[in-house]
Amino acid sequence: MPAQRYLHELGHRVLHRWPASKCLVLALLDPLYRTMLWPFKLKARTGSPIEAPELVARTEAYNRAAEDYYADFANKDFLLRKPFSESATAALHLIDTGVLLQALNLQAGDTVVELGAGSCWLSQMLNRYGCRTISVDVSPTALEIGRQLFQRDPATNWDLRPQFIAYDGHTLPIDSGSCDRAIISDAFHHIPNQGEVLHEICRVLKPDGVLGMSEPGRGHGEHQQSRMEASTGILENELVLEDLVALALACGFTHVHVVVAGARHPFEIPALDLAAFCGGKNFALYWRRFSGALERHHYLLFYKRRTAPDTTRPGRLQATISTPRPDHILHLRSGEAAALAVSITNDGDTNWLALPRDGRGWTRLGVHLLKEDATGSRALVNFDWHRADLSASVAPGEQADVAVTLPAIIDPGRYVAVFDLVVERLAWFAEYGSSTLEIVLDVE
Repeated sequence: MPAQRYLHELGHRVLHRWPASKCLVLALLDPLYRTMLWPFKLKARTGSPIEAPELVARTEAYNRAAEDYYADFANKDFLLRKPFSESATAALHLIDTGVLLQALNLQAGDTVVELGAGSCWLSQMLNRYGCRTISVDVSPTALEIGRQLFQRDPATNWDLRPQFIAYDGHTLPIDSGSCDRAIISDAFHHIPNQGEVLHEICRVLKPDGVLGMSEPGRGHGEHQQSRMEASTGILENELVLEDLVALALACGFTHVHVVVAGARHPFEIPALDLAAFCGGKNFALYWRRFSGALERHHYLLFYKRRTAPDTTRPGRLQATISTPRPDHILHLRSGEAAALAVSITNDGDTNWLALPRDGRGWTRLGVHLLKEDATGSRALVNFDWHRADLSASVAPGEQADVAVTLPAIIDPGRYVAVFDLVVERLAWFAEYGSSTLEIVLDVE
């Protein structure tokens, strides 16, 4: 047992000291994991971009049925209160929205078209988020309800010029290349002419635009609610992932990714078992539920052009910050500024921009200042104590040196300078789990 504990602690120290070694260990273990998870592997199939002609031919009928559904809906207040009026599914709708917002990497000021907007509750959330929304649906009645929803909310930002556009189910009355993002939530499976619609979405997106979609998968058509809606003339088309991917690629998208998110299948364990669970306890049961959930519901991203992320829309923000001083201690006199050489390495997937682009993405080395008392307790003195500019942008895998001159400290004592990268007005890297560098400042 002592030997096992020693090896366990040694492993933790190695992974902490050299984070890249963790990737190497995982790569070596990957064949073992694949063998262990083989019983859960799904059957792969080749997708086809060919749509069912009988569905496409009935496009006009399905569009009329969608308008009739909203026009004949007796309880308009129910529609105005969505998603909260549906107590059984409200939490799932909010989860789906959160996953899409994060996956699409939305920024305030983005122009977002929501297709199949219905009563526009998601568009209204996007307006609160700071996006300029274009709500599109084949039902004018649904969009009028959506407009009322916007008007009822005193927090609606009308300066963002939200639009409500009824379209013919074929051509989007939106300028080509004018939208940053498109979003479809639980609506694409109602569309009969999916290829035509995907082609239109691809057209209105900017070159680096992305479509995000949250849609039911295998087994949806058998649900009681689906059968009820189908009886009213609404299309309840069960999506086949491989066919949808093939169709999207044929319509101009270059990449389709599945967002592997587990929020729809909560898995409870006793709190005191968390450490054991992270070590593999009950993993087979968890993975069976997780992989099953991935079949039953899909979060999808359709890229018009796959581009490497930068700090205007960051992906994984990870950095290693180091200094050649082995003791990490500076001895200073009161009022003396401190010069320090710092190295930063980009361990993530995001290009750090040294100069802001349209006011966004400005990445700098920041320093927090804390004061340490005789007991070792620390108190924050100045969270935004200092900034040091990067001389040039830093791409993933690159290293850069930053010359830092710390401000003079007047009051004697023991201080701690905590170095971290920051994307101005967006986030500190430590918020994403990136490591920081601490330098002790002994001021006499």
